[in-house]
Amino acid sequence: MNAHVITIEIRGLESAALQAAEQIAALFPQAGPVLPERRRGEDEVTVRIRADLGSFPPDSGYTDTCA
Repeated sequence: MNAHVITIEIRGLESAALQAAEQIAALFPQAGPVLPERRRGEDEVTVRIRADLGSFPPDSGYTDTCA
């Protein structure tokens, strides 16, 4: 496992969860696929994003103010 890779988990209604996941994934050049998981009988989905914080972001990407 890479020390710079994190997993972000989003739960919510499918359209909102996917929109949030796509916007977060756009911040990280090495983000993994955005795939919703649904549990039987639940309205909400779970979306997990694997983001590589070790890569340099595009010009309009995130900034690291903690370093």
